Amino acid sequence: MDNTHLSEPRWNLNPLPQNSLTMIDFFCGAGVGAVGFLLSGYNILYAVDNKKYAVDSYNRNIPGNHAVIGDVKKLKATDLPVADLYAGGFPCTPFSESGSGKGVKDEKLGDLGYHFHRLVKEGQPKSFLIENVGGLLHKKHKIFFNDLIRLFEEAGYNVSWKLLNLWEYGVPQLRNRVFIVGIHKSLGKTFVFPEPIPEEERTTLMDAIGDLPNPDSYEKEELDQVILNQKDYYKGGFSPRYLSRNRQKQWNEPSFTIVSQSRQLPLYPEPANFDIRKMSEYDVKPPRRFTVRECLRLQTVPDWFSFSDDIDVAKQYERCSGIPSFMAYQLGIAIHDTLTEAKKDQPPI
Repeated sequence: MDNTHLSEPRWNLNPLPQNSLTMIDFFCGAGVGAVGFLLSGYNILYAVDNKKYAVDSYNRNIPGNHAVIGDVKKLKATDLPVADLYAGGFPCTPFSESGSGKGVKDEKLGDLGYHFHRLVKEGQPKSFLIENVGGLLHKKHKIFFNDLIRLFEEAGYNVSWKLLNLWEYGVPQLRNRVFIVGIHKSLGKTFVFPEPIPEEERTTLMDAIGDLPNPDSYEKEELDQVILNQKDYYKGGFSPRYLSRNRQKQWNEPSFTIVSQSRQLPLYPEPANFDIRKMSEYDVKPPRRFTVRECLRLQTVPDWFSFSDDIDVAKQYERCSGIPSFMAYQLGIAIHDTLTEAKKDQPPI
């Protein structure tokens, strides 16, 4: 197999020269979003997550060895480096349809959005970015959402938010996410979200993973020589919930959302047109789940990013989550442009 092209992603993530902006990455995970900010020119000064395997993966892939294990609830802005951008996708489980649904009443995770606000209020960066699931806008969570927006505005920020379908921005999956961006009022600017790309330029399963080797056709040692994290995939059964709806998209379509739970991953597009709800009617085995590398590709993560084999595969799947790299790349550029325009508009001292 000719694998010379596998070191490059199938979408455009051309590294930009380092700009003058610095950032802090809260709830950093393994660095899926950080890849996009890094390639859009940011200098990431500090990153924090409460899972060791996430931090280890982050430091494996993002230069600087600046990710640490920590609890955002205990952090103080005075302990952090001064940065232009605070980015953080606080855990979505309390607000997700497939999660606890408890919202702010979730004792463990429900108040992390408020702690992110506290750090922004204390640190007063030029800008901040939040990413979370569309469930944040559900009527049972809307009080929290509106309160959070109000608190950021009172902390000194012009706040913009939008529910985006990331497929419309070049990500090869149907992924609806809420983004909130704040620009400090002292800069006199309000963030404007990038426009969707033309439909003919949007990407599909074939664009993202069509060139990857089938893990069932190779020895694991051979696959390691071709591309990392392609040899393993979830081989567990199907829950009643999983069997309740279609789980497969075809090669010419974008994937369903890549989730962090291996049991809920979409099905590979072969055998084609396989309706899991009618599994008993087929004479063929159900399609396999996506591999870790395929999930990374569908999250628009370049192939130089990888997980160590020392990390359990379920945890690798979990840490494929985050802002897709290409979306973080686009938002990073847009925030940079907004802050650069603000600087130009400021009168000379």
